[in-house]
Order: sequence, then C-alpha cells, then structure tokens
Amino acid sequence: MQTPPSPDISNKQRELLGNKAMSNRILAACSALTLLAATPLTASAAIVSLCGPTVCYEYNDDATVNTGLATLGAPALLANSDFVLFTPTAYLAMAGNGSSQNVTGTFLFDRVYAIDPSREIASATLTEGGDFRIINGGSVAANLRLQAIDRVNETASAAFPEVTADIQNLLNQVPTGFQMQEWVLTSTLTPAAAFSDIARDINLQIQNSIDAFTFAPGEFTFIQKKYMILGVTTQVVPVPAAAWLFASGLGLLAGLRRARKD
Repeated sequence: MQTPPSPDISNKQRELLGNKAMSNRILAACSALTLLAATPLTASAAIVSLCGPTVCYEYNDDATVNTGLATLGAPALLANSDFVLFTPTAYLAMAGNGSSQNVTGTFLFDRVYAIDPSREIASATLTEGGDFRIINGGSVAANLRLQAIDRVNETASAAFPEVTADIQNLLNQVPTGFQMQEWVLTSTLTPAAAFSDIARDINLQIQNSIDAFTFAPGEFTFIQKKYMILGVTTQVVPVPAAAWLFASGLGLLAGLRRARKD
C-alpha cells in the first residue's frame, strides 16, 4: 500500500512558524529576566584588612557573623599608626521609673598579626569611654572584656590553643543631676608574656555591655559609649637560650680558626 504524499508547506507557512518559535523564545527570556530582577541580591561578605606600620587587623564585614558591627560600627585605622578607632553613634542605654535596659555588643578580629615575621604581639590595649547621667537615683554600669587566642601553633606547644583575657567593670550610683559625666574603661592583654607559644598571629575579641537601672518612680538614668580605641604593639621574638649558646659556640670556633691561621 502506497503512503500518500505529505502536503507541501509553503514558504509563507514556514516563515510564520519560525516567527512564532522566535516569539516564544523571547517571551521565555523576558520571563527569566523579570524573575531575576524580582529576586533580591545578597551582598557577599568579605574579609577586611587594616594594616598599620607593624600590625594588620582582619575582620569579617558580615553583620550576621560579626554582630558587633551593628552596635559598634566598623573600625577605622588611624593614619600612620597601629591604632584602630570605633565611633558608635547609637550605643546607649536609658531607664526610668523603675525600669532597666542592657545593650551588648561583641566585635571579633579574626586575625591580628605582626607584619614582620621576626616579631610577635607584645600587647593589645583597648580604651573606651562615653558619658552618663543619673537623676534622682538609680545606677549605670559598663563592662569590657578583651580576649586573645593563639591562632598558630608555631612551637608545637602542648598548651595550644592558649587564651588570655581581661575584664574591666564600671558601676556608678551617685546622682549627677542633668549634667553629663564622663566615664572611661581600659583593658590590656600581653599575649607574648601570657603564651608559651609565639604570639605572632592571634584572634582578638572585644565584648562590651552597658546598663541603665532605676528602682523607683521619678528616677532616670542614661549611659552611652562614644568611642573605642584599640592599639597593638609588637616585640622581637626572643631567641631561645640554646640558640644563643649555639651562636656563641659558632663564634668561638670561628675565632679559634682565625687565631690558628695567624
């Protein structure tokens, strides 16, 4: 049985079919672009490096990871120095008529390290301050905790990872009236002295809290943090006594050889 021939498709019909297919592809592309435009873009987090003459600071700029960014703000390196400055604009607590308020912020430097590999972190000092007011009773408080953790076990120390921390507290219950009073807290760590390992590369955490308390009607208290200044110093990594003896021995041998030649 012979198969009947297929009907011929005219050039005009082919053109119409091609245009329809092209239109479908354009519509699909437009739909994809519309969906992409409607999808919010999430900014990728980045590691920020601040390097002074002898020290570098690194931190994660993602506020969901480094929560202190929301309350303390991002640090700025002071020109030609190893100091970083925080200037929070809304880090405050206030209370009245028997209420209280607490505000806490924790900032993490993932790395603080000496640029020169022959040096290590000798000290890290943080000074913070602001003002407060106590009217008719109540109290204000501030707490500062500075913590350093050794990041690299350079000497195969059995104590690794070593931790050193310092806590400073402020409590004031003396009424000030409407006049503001200044407050200051300072904390210092000495990783090179605290660690048995070389303190060349550390993790540094700053934990802060401020509190305003009132205990009766008519009382009002207010406290605000206005600045934090962090400074890090370095020192030459001490050469072990055995190395000094070895070097002295080499020097003595060299001297004896010269004496024999003479």
